[in-house]
Amino acid sequence: MQLKYPTTPTKELTLDNGLKIITGEISQATDAYIDLVYKVSRCNELPENAGINIILSSLLLNDNEYIPSPDGKELTSFHLDDFTSYRQRVRLADLDVAFSQLATMMSAPKMTEATLQKVIKRKNSHRAARDIFISNYLTPQEVTELLYPFSGYSNNPDGTPTSLSRLDLDQLQQWHQRWYMPNNATLIVVGNVSADNIFSLAEQHFSAIPHKPLEDFKYDKEAAEPGKRHIEVRKDTKEPLAIMAFNLPDFDFLKDNPNALGALDIIVELLNNYFRLMPGGSGAARKILNQNSGIFFLSVKAQSADQTPSQLESGLRTYLNELKRNPIDAQSLEHARENILTRWAGWEHNPSALPYLLTTYHYAKLPLDSRAQRYQALLNITPMDIQNFANTYFTEQRMTTAHIFPMAGSPE
Repeated sequence: MQLKYPTTPTKELTLDNGLKIITGEISQATDAYIDLVYKVSRCNELPENAGINIILSSLLLNDNEYIPSPDGKELTSFHLDDFTSYRQRVRLADLDVAFSQLATMMSAPKMTEATLQKVIKRKNSHRAARDIFISNYLTPQEVTELLYPFSGYSNNPDGTPTSLSRLDLDQLQQWHQRWYMPNNATLIVVGNVSADNIFSLAEQHFSAIPHKPLEDFKYDKEAAEPGKRHIEVRKDTKEPLAIMAFNLPDFDFLKDNPNALGALDIIVELLNNYFRLMPGGSGAARKILNQNSGIFFLSVKAQSADQTPSQLESGLRTYLNELKRNPIDAQSLEHARENILTRWAGWEHNPSALPYLLTTYHYAKLPLDSRAQRYQALLNITPMDIQNFANTYFTEQRMTTAHIFPMAGSPE
């Protein structure tokens, strides 16, 4: 079965200083959506400067000017596993000013000691609440460290009170100079924009920023089979939770194995459908594919305080064992596939979602026009592909489990 998938047209340009520019033209959009992405994250930090990347972003956002968006939202930063992204929505008439401000933030930003201390104080106060709160979408740091025993993905992006207390303006400026350069950045602009106009504006505002040598950084790949891991913790939750996760190959491996990647997409959708049908309970299934690791992550919350994490884990094991033993029925497969394709089509024409999609393809060194091939590959996934994936990757040697209890009471 062939599908002409409606991908948004994109164009690319690289300036002489190494800045990569990508545009996506969505004629229905009224504004422009900008993502300026730097290849730096918590993976680049050391224990002694843990948290420096997120502190720098907060410092830049507080001390530098940026134009407000039409909906009143401010320029924001997103800290992904491999990248730091500055995201902004602007009126088309404000693109010139927005580019000028982002270029200043890249080349010669303002940073003050007063703001640094304020940002650190705020981060420490937020940490106390974050450390005890839990949900299906907020993974405890203790669990993250089990998921990634050998790579920098286990680093705490918020740092510690001790590591943040060591930070000063000189270290922040050095971090900025080390990573914030045009040849370590990608500028993505999506909306009712002209690629030629975007390229011209980018040339005008960014071309004078010099290319700088980017030092080599050794990224550790996560182990494929780190062994069975388990932890029990208490968090601020009324009902217990259970987490089950499996280490997978990284995105570089899976992008060359379209059947495996498509099967994983289907399995995630199947589990989320399963959770949606749970009476009174809730759950979430996610795939986390990074440049040096992969995780299939399941979290399920109890229907009541009387239900134990062991019972929740048993339910997840039962479902996954069924995937291993028996091919799924055609109706379930088609329903899952239709949901995924509908969601992907929405992303293609959503100017706030498309920049992230383009970022993942760009840094995975995939041609941007190969998105349609991935959509087509999903149509070719069979029940046998799903069964093979489950038997290959959902093993004890790849598994992490976590039982999360309310603050009061005793473990089972």
